[in-house]
Amino acid sequence: MRAADVLRLVSGALQDLEPGLESRWAWTGGDDDSIGLLDFMNAAVQSVALQRPDVCAVTECILLVPGMRQSLPRRRVNGSSRDARFLIELIRNMGPDGEHPGPAISSVSSALLLAWARYPAESVLVENFAYDRVTDPNVYWVYPAVPERPEVWVEATYSAAPEHVVSPEQEFPLPDEYAEAVKHHMLASVLGGDNESGNAGRAAYHMQIFSSLMGMKLSVDAGWPRVRSSAAPGGNA
Repeated sequence: MRAADVLRLVSGALQDLEPGLESRWAWTGGDDDSIGLLDFMNAAVQSVALQRPDVCAVTECILLVPGMRQSLPRRRVNGSSRDARFLIELIRNMGPDGEHPGPAISSVSSALLLAWARYPAESVLVENFAYDRVTDPNVYWVYPAVPERPEVWVEATYSAAPEHVVSPEQEFPLPDEYAEAVKHHMLASVLGGDNESGNAGRAAYHMQIFSSLMGMKLSVDAGWPRVRSSAAPGGNA
């Protein structure tokens, strides 16, 4: 799906595709810094990604830094392909080169892991991690602490920022099933503005639909059957 597919639906809902008439809302902004529908799309995509960090999830090997305290994956520091906004989980150890799958890594509470810090230990195998997105979304902790040498790689899943859309010909930056929610968020933003298209009642209606669609998707995903692995903990699966 292209960004243009969603933009066309929004323009149609705004009755902005009438033949022979100039559009009130251009898809791209002008040279005079005027706003276009792509700006509203990027804002809507950001709103979805903040509510559902999993829609921009990346799973790959990252390099840990020495010690227990770790920062969110960064390309220049951790060898990740993108800069992370939130951590989702650490999955398993990947050896000194990121190519040798090892034992799984379990999540524990921050309070428990920091209590263990009173008994210092270092290991090339990470056993546990703790992450509290509310207290500090930029930091997580591992135990035992990572030594200076050798390097320690783990497989991790994190949420990255969605791609910024600058052209209608770009791919829609979220899974296709979020296109409808993005459309309604865009319509709420346009209709809630202080302009000739402003309509507070309709804006509230579209924002309500956006919230409903997001809640419905969350409920469906939460109830979806999950396959349980038959591999033994710490195996090389």
